[in-house]
Amino acid sequence: MHHKTKQLFSYIRHLSRRRRNRVLAVFILINLILAFLIYSNLVAYPNTYIGTTDVSGKTASQVRDILTHATETVPQVQVQNRTYHYRYEQLGVVVDADRGIDELFTPNRKFFPLNLISFLTSLTAKRIVEPPLVFTQQFDEFVEENVFDFGQTPDSVSVDPATKSLVVEENSQVYRFDRESLKQLLLAHFGKYKNPIYPMLAKVTNETITQIASNNQKLAAVFGSPLMVYMDLGGTTHAVELKEEDIREATTVTLNPDNIHVTISINPDALNQVIIRRVHASGFPIRNTIVTQNVRDDFAKAIALRFDGANVSAVATTLDAGPNTNGSLADKYIEVDISQAKMYLFKSGKLYKSYKVSTGSDYPTPTGRFEILNKVGLGFSNIYQDWLPWWMGFSYSEKLNAYFGIHEQPYILTSDGKRVSASAAAIGTPSTGGCVALAPGAAREVYVFADIGTPVYIYN
Repeated sequence: MHHKTKQLFSYIRHLSRRRRNRVLAVFILINLILAFLIYSNLVAYPNTYIGTTDVSGKTASQVRDILTHATETVPQVQVQNRTYHYRYEQLGVVVDADRGIDELFTPNRKFFPLNLISFLTSLTAKRIVEPPLVFTQQFDEFVEENVFDFGQTPDSVSVDPATKSLVVEENSQVYRFDRESLKQLLLAHFGKYKNPIYPMLAKVTNETITQIASNNQKLAAVFGSPLMVYMDLGGTTHAVELKEEDIREATTVTLNPDNIHVTISINPDALNQVIIRRVHASGFPIRNTIVTQNVRDDFAKAIALRFDGANVSAVATTLDAGPNTNGSLADKYIEVDISQAKMYLFKSGKLYKSYKVSTGSDYPTPTGRFEILNKVGLGFSNIYQDWLPWWMGFSYSEKLNAYFGIHEQPYILTSDGKRVSASAAAIGTPSTGGCVALAPGAAREVYVFADIGTPVYIYN
């Protein structure tokens, strides 16, 4: 009986010890869980990195200090044999520390036991959080504006006189950073810039080449197809075709000072030769080898329209019979052809300019050789009681007791002082009292051209 009692007491003592151990174990486990919960809310889990920087066991405050320090480092950027140092503000890069810390501590904020699982996983697996770099619009501006020219000589541009096109020798070697390459390297080396980074470079499109190509397309449109010229001579229309080579011969392409754009001008002598050659070949009647100003003007307009992109295939113009003289009568003189209602100015043996005019209706314009007798900026007709701007008298009529002259279309003044000019439509038709009238602007040009004594030849 005594032996059994001892066994019973021994069993009871053993049972209590096991219960105490269990209670102790539970107590220890609870404390470990509490410690973990406190720890997990304060510091980053093991094997946690921001970029290449180990932040394991760091508090949010410590991580912020690490990010601040990394922000103060200056990346070294290598471009061929050149090394550049750019601060983050120069690069247009902002470090968002709050975002970085928030992402870093995401596993810590999970509910138990998920946060415990994340913690245990971190003991064997490395977790890398991308550096919280924000690439602003200033970063794109930095990439766009920073270019590197490795060329030794500038581009060479010239005009090929045979094809009338621009020829360029490209020597420039201009590059800028490849945006994605620079971005990824800044992220990968965040906080550790002991050695330079080597971003890829992107070749910059040569704007000169692009614009020259555009201008060559325009030039090709000018010289790439024939141009039909429909010419009216006294009511009869005749057509001649100017070939591509004719158009090139009659024009001059000049490179502008910017070495990109061009100016197309008409070569009057060459255009004369081209037109006359084609006209004579077609049997079209023409008096001599002088093509007048209106033909040149109409041809120039067609060329300009082609250069601007218009599909101009034909030109309508007036090819009058031409002047009666060839420029040899004097060093400088005026010719008037009444039948054509045209005035021709000759200078140094060449046709200088031509104009439409109006001649006598009430009284015939005299024919023959005359000369400028007098000049006055504003004349007055006692016969018609009107004003005659840019007056130049060339003949005196005893019968009329008045001068015949060259002048701008007349005008009168009304009682209230208003100026009423003759109709512009009258130019080109007989409408004067025997004088030679020109349109506004043209009359002043002739006035400036002529001197007292300048010969005037008038043909019927």
